[in-house]
Amino acid sequence: MTKKKLLVLAYEYYPTENANTRIIRNTCERLADRYETDLVTVKTPGDTGPEESGKFRVIRVPGYSFHREKCTGPVTPFVFARMAAEKIRGKITHDETRMLERLYEREIRKAVSADSYDAIVSFSAPFLPHGCASRISAETGVPWTAVCLDPYFSHRIFGPEGLERRKKREEAVMANAAAVLMTYPTDRDYLRAGVSFRDRIRGIEMPGIAPCVQEPAEAGPNPGPVRCCFFGSMYREIRDPRPAIALFSAAGDGIEARFAGRIVDGTKEEFFPDGCPCRYLGELAGETLAGEYADAEVLVNIGNAVDNQMPSKIFEYISTGKPIINIFKSTDCPTLKYLGRYPLVLNIHEAEIRKDPAGCVSRVQAFCRGHRGERVPAEETKRLYAANTFEAFTESICRAIEGEEDKA
Repeated sequence: MTKKKLLVLAYEYYPTENANTRIIRNTCERLADRYETDLVTVKTPGDTGPEESGKFRVIRVPGYSFHREKCTGPVTPFVFARMAAEKIRGKITHDETRMLERLYEREIRKAVSADSYDAIVSFSAPFLPHGCASRISAETGVPWTAVCLDPYFSHRIFGPEGLERRKKREEAVMANAAAVLMTYPTDRDYLRAGVSFRDRIRGIEMPGIAPCVQEPAEAGPNPGPVRCCFFGSMYREIRDPRPAIALFSAAGDGIEARFAGRIVDGTKEEFFPDGCPCRYLGELAGETLAGEYADAEVLVNIGNAVDNQMPSKIFEYISTGKPIINIFKSTDCPTLKYLGRYPLVLNIHEAEIRKDPAGCVSRVQAFCRGHRGERVPAEETKRLYAANTFEAFTESICRAIEGEEDKA
């Protein structure tokens, strides 16, 4: 039986390393079991032409950016003038201008014949692929499914300025979508906002539960400090690490805390001043990142200050089976839906750290020492989080492509 042809649009992909690119790669590998899949993404410096990525083809097209070192396409003075003008007029949103979107669409059309495909799937963030897919679908009649891993119009990183403009733009783009798949809690946020395409929104669970080789606990007692590690991006407001840093700084010599990830909003000196007992490892990747994950005995999650996004990192944490300390900022924190049922978790409300720092330190010390070396069996993890596997996530996308109702 001949497979249907599927065109996937994702502006970011490997070697760019983030939660969304990991989801896109794992999902495309599974979509390729059912469809002849082509992924069109942008080149990064050093990329070559089309390549096979396991089961599917990756087509890299020139990419454009305000940062010259990231540009892989020819940038004329006209292009830069247009992008600069849009930025000045306030139409830019997180490096996403209409000009960048049109340039990406132009390169897509040069690379593939969109009308030769049976379906289109686009991923965000960034939002650019949805705008391209919307126009291509409207022109060719090829049905399009949008997969939103992050919110767009209500994304807190953009701030309140321009919110209504972004909402109108997103509603216009999504008017051509056959289905709009949104991960929790973004789906809840959009339905609450009453967007015009709410009848096509399908709520899907964020994927991330994957087979993981769980290291056995070290034999015998370990006299050294318990290694507690946080992995993820840090911000002053959206995901402020300072309460966690203060908590672990007061935990004493029996606990060694490490923080790895990009400081998006803030500085190293601000978060980790001289004399801070917590170690900042910077941004890690590849074997270095894998090594830190392996060395960690307790994983630390910091919840977002917003209720329409959730760190997808928690599913990587859960997959390891290791103990997790979850520091959340509100009782409506989306992480509690998942970490609330994890067998080896200590949930601490950030307000508790301010109200009773000594008590929170005691809880952390007892949790780390009491559960050091323990693991949640992989079979138990798969049972508790069956909806958060890549297989379940991909199946929801396939059902949307085929025009089928999603399973309850």
